[in-house]
Parts: sequence; C-alpha cells; structure tokens
Amino acid sequence: MSNPDQMVMGTEAFDCGIQKRLVYAGKYPIEYHDGTKVYFHFKIIEPNSGVVMDDSKKINEKKPMELIIGKKFKIETWEKCIRTMWLNEVARFSVVKELLYDFPIAAKQLRDYYAKICESKHHKEETHRHHCCGFNIMEHGVGYEDLDILLKSPKNLDFIFEIVKVEQPGEYKKDPWSLTEEEKIKQLPILKENGNNLFKEKKFEEACKQYEEALGYLEQLMVKEKPNDVEWNQWNEIKIPILLNYCLCKYNLGEFYSCLEHLNTILECQPNNTKALYRRAKVNASIWNLPEARNDFKLCAELDPTLKNDILNQLNQLDKLEALQYRKEAEKFKGKLFS
Repeated sequence: MSNPDQMVMGTEAFDCGIQKRLVYAGKYPIEYHDGTKVYFHFKIIEPNSGVVMDDSKKINEKKPMELIIGKKFKIETWEKCIRTMWLNEVARFSVVKELLYDFPIAAKQLRDYYAKICESKHHKEETHRHHCCGFNIMEHGVGYEDLDILLKSPKNLDFIFEIVKVEQPGEYKKDPWSLTEEEKIKQLPILKENGNNLFKEKKFEEACKQYEEALGYLEQLMVKEKPNDVEWNQWNEIKIPILLNYCLCKYNLGEFYSCLEHLNTILECQPNNTKALYRRAKVNASIWNLPEARNDFKLCAELDPTLKNDILNQLNQLDKLEALQYRKEAEKFKGKLFS
C-alpha cells in the first residue's frame, strides 16, 4: 500500500490511505490557518454494508460539529480531510483502517458530546455505560456495540462531510478549552470588570456568567500547581475576591445554599475573611440558621471594630425576627397543647 497519509482525488486512488470523492461542489475556497474554526456536519458509513453509524444532522441538525484547525482534533484524519474542502462543499472520504485504530474511542466521545446537547433517547441510554481508559478499554469496550466491534476488528470507513460555516481567528469568541494559558490570564481582569459592571446594573445572572468563566480559568490554572505552594496561593488570592462577588450575585438571586457552599470554601482558606463571614451570616439568617448567623456576625465585629454598629443592628434585627416567629408559633398552638 502507498503512504497511508496520502490523499488522492478521484477513482485512481484505490491504493492510498484517504480517497476523496466530490458529492457537491463548494461555493468558495477557504484559507485554512491555525485557529480557523470550521462548522460541519458529518456522516459515518460502513462502506461494505452501507450502514450509517452516525449522522450529525439526524442527531441535531441545528448543532453542527466544530473543529479548530491546529488544535489537535480528536480524529486527526478528519482535520486532514476538511482542510481540502470549500465552503458548502459536500465530499465523501474513504479512509483505510490503518488510520483508524483510535477512531472508536474518539467516536464514543463524539456520541457522548451530542448526548449532552440533544434529547436523543438512544444516546442518553448509551452514555451511562462504561467510562474506561487504558487497558480496560480493550477488555470492556467503549460502551457502544458497533464501536466495540471496530475496536477489536478495525475496518475501512467512509466519512461524508458538509462544510456549513467558517470563521477565521478574531471573528469568533474562543471556546475556553481552546485558549492558551496566557490568553486565560489576560481574560481574568476583563471578566471580573465585566461582572462588576453588570452587578452594578443589577444584572445578576449575566454577572454570574462572567464570574463563572473567570473562576473556571482560575481552576484550570490552579490544578497545575500543588495546593498551598507559592503559585497556587497567588492564583487563590486572585480567585477569592471574584468568588466573593459571585456569592453576592447568588445571594441577590436567592440561591442561598449555593452561596453558602462557596462562602464555606473561602473561609476554609481564610477563616478571618470578614467579607465572607458577614455574607455567610446574611445567608444563614435568610435560611433561618440563626445561631450560625449570630456567631458569624459576632466574629466579624471582633475582627473589624468599624463594623460594630452595623453588626449590632443586624443582631437586633435577628432578635426581632426570632421573637416574631416565636409569637406566630405560639398563636398557632394556642389552646391546642392540652385540648
């Protein structure tokens, strides 16, 4: 066989690794660069039987697959094929099995991806199967019968691609996974400022999204460091103010338990963080954990004497609320306890 990485147009390519046949001519040529984002539909066909294994249009026609050139797409052969195509072109590629040994694993990930964005019953059932890796994959398979067969006995496959849309670098907002570490770091102050501005406008849900994106980047940066090492602590110092702002949004949205969980996380790292203590006290008061609220308010006053008057006011409010609740309960059971 010829070089399996070679791609040849036309019917004379029987002995090459990838053979392309034009199904529908494209409108315009595409200049492919590292970072070019391609939206495309795909169909996977077993050529001998003609069985269609997967069809992205049937799964979700409104959600084409996305590929960013140069970002090591899970199926390397697909990127190689797509690089030859024009906008709106439809082409069929026949690929030899020697280039598809890892395809079943990547195909499983594709199916799982589509299962998350559609209501397909078949995919929902399938994604609850094996999540194996390494040596276990060969023993247990990937959880899809047709892919398990391919894993044990690789076959030549046909792929039909349709290029739906193309965006060049700078024309689209990069997905978080495609950002470099430097790009993520540059985004942090921008996202924080965006969140702060949206909070001032009382657009709490929109502000949450900005803070969430920033916190996601920080988690990715921190996971590379050893907890409590210098670099990890530096990222954590940036994270905590953003997380505090995020908690304030959650509080204003009435999501008290989510807010409480994040505040507890902050206080595990910084037990004397007065902002976190004060906000946790407010949250506990809102969910009627009054003893916990009092303790946090009192600790705040000890740590920051400038808050003393405000804390006294908050404690008085708690006393009034508790007394009011007691009277309501007493009225409810009045004359019933011994009747």
